[in-house]
Formats: sequence, structure tokens, C-alpha cells
Amino acid sequence: MNRKLLIYFGMFFAMLVWSMSYIVIKLVYAEGVEPVTLVMLRLILAAGSLQIYLRIIGKIQKIQRQDLKWFLILALFEPFFYYIGESNGLNHISPTVGAIIIATIPVFTPFIMSLFYKEKLVAGNLFGIVLSFIGVLLVVFNDNYALDASLKGVLFMFFAVMSALGYTVIIKRLVEKYNSYTIVAYQTLFGAMFYLPFWFFSNRQNMFEVYYSAELIIYIIGLAVLSTTIAYILFSTGIREIGATRSNIFANLIPVMTAAMAVMAGLEELPLRKLAGVLIVISGVFMAQSRKPFFWLPEFLSSYFRKPEK
Repeated sequence: MNRKLLIYFGMFFAMLVWSMSYIVIKLVYAEGVEPVTLVMLRLILAAGSLQIYLRIIGKIQKIQRQDLKWFLILALFEPFFYYIGESNGLNHISPTVGAIIIATIPVFTPFIMSLFYKEKLVAGNLFGIVLSFIGVLLVVFNDNYALDASLKGVLFMFFAVMSALGYTVIIKRLVEKYNSYTIVAYQTLFGAMFYLPFWFFSNRQNMFEVYYSAELIIYIIGLAVLSTTIAYILFSTGIREIGATRSNIFANLIPVMTAAMAVMAGLEELPLRKLAGVLIVISGVFMAQSRKPFFWLPEFLSSYFRKPEK
């Protein structure tokens, strides 16, 4: 199979896993597991299993001393900060609203990459960010212009967005020197180390009070192995092969797949207003990623329908 096609397939699978994770997290919370407990379990399982597996197969690389600080900063942004935002955000808002907010990551990515790596910005980037925020407002506000989602949850999710942008800046520096396995192995290990004191001094007793049914164990292991490990490996591989901006375009798929899964799981309804918001956010994301200014379409249509000269 063509290598680029494999990369695209891997990115699609990563987005599918992350879309499903929003639903699974809500199901785990329904079993009495609190956000701080879930994050700690995910990081411990992911870091431990990945370190053992990669050392056995010899895929993990040694970190150079000058790069250690970058790995620590990477882990601070993601998973530490990101999971604090995501896990607490989803404890207060629906999976669809959460996915919609996370889908704004690729809207901001061109600006961040321009700031740190001097990548060129176009007019479509600014228009895309405005359009996406209109879509977000349609999802989080009801017909009476009142907030239809918890403000606390929305703010936590935007904190996750900012964390993901920081992660994108740092990982672009590391993918040029280290393979995806090494990056994910150390980001989860350091992330677990950062999170351990946070968990210890918060509601740590919740981890021992929960009844771990077979279904709940499968959910937690699935989140640790698929969402925290495999999806991140595929995503970091995509950043190395096709670039950060193009990789983040795949995040467009997350709100659509999450909304569909949430409706099928009976966790929420999707009225016309929210559906319109989903579509507008996705349109804005595509516009923000465009290399051409947003006003290229009328010019294209006029030239297409222009009568040929005789």
C-alpha cells in the first residue's frame, strides 16, 4: 500500500478513536469514576505498558540531554494540561459540545505555526476562525441566547485546546529527531509523573471506592491503549510525515463522528441548530486551512461561467 495512504488511514483511525473516547469517558463517569481518577489510571496503564513493550522490541530511543527539557515541556502540555482540561470539561458538558470545541484546534494551528515557525498566513485563516466561533456559539447557546452548556465545562475544554496548541509547537521540534514510539512513551511517562502529586492531593480515595466491573475495566484499558497510546503514535507520525497543519485538518472529523456516536448511544439529541453549528465549525476549519484567501470562490465561479471570446 502507498505510504502516504497508510499515513492518512492512520490519521483517520486516530480521529475515530478520539471521537469514540468522548463517549466512553462519559460512560466511565456514569460508573462513579471521577476525572482525576480516570486520568491517573489512563496514564499509569499507558506509560507502564508502552515502556515495557517498546523496550522489548527495541523501538525506544535514548533521549539526548539537551532535548530532555523539550520532552518535559511536551508532557506538561499534553497529556498533563490537556487531560486536566478535557477530563474536567467532559464532566460538565456533552460529548458533542466537547468535540466541537476541540475541533477549533486546527483553526488556531496556522497562527501558532506562523508565530513560532514563520509559516505563511493567508486571509482564509482569519475568516475561518471567525466562522468556527459562530458555529461554536450555535452549539453552546440555545434558541433564547442563553448558555446551553456549562461555562465551567466550556472553559476547561478551551484550556485543553490551548494545551494542544502548545503540544503541536513542541512536538514539531521533536519529530525530526525521534520516532513516534519514543515521543509517546516519554510523554506518557512524564505526564504520569506530573499528574501523580496532583492525584495524590486531590480525591485519590475515589480510585479505591469504585466497583470495577468487567465493562468498566474494558473502557479504561481501551482509553489507555487506544486513545492515550496508539492514537498519539499515529498522530505524531502524521505530523512528521505530512506536517502539523495538514495533520490537524483531520480533527474536522471528530465533531461529526462524536455527534453521530452520541446520538446512537442515546446520550444526547442533535437538534437542527446544533447540527448547523457542527457543519459551520467544520467549514470554518477547512477555510482556516486553505492556502488561498477565502474570497477565491467568487472569482473562480465568474471565470468558469464567463463566456468564451469569439
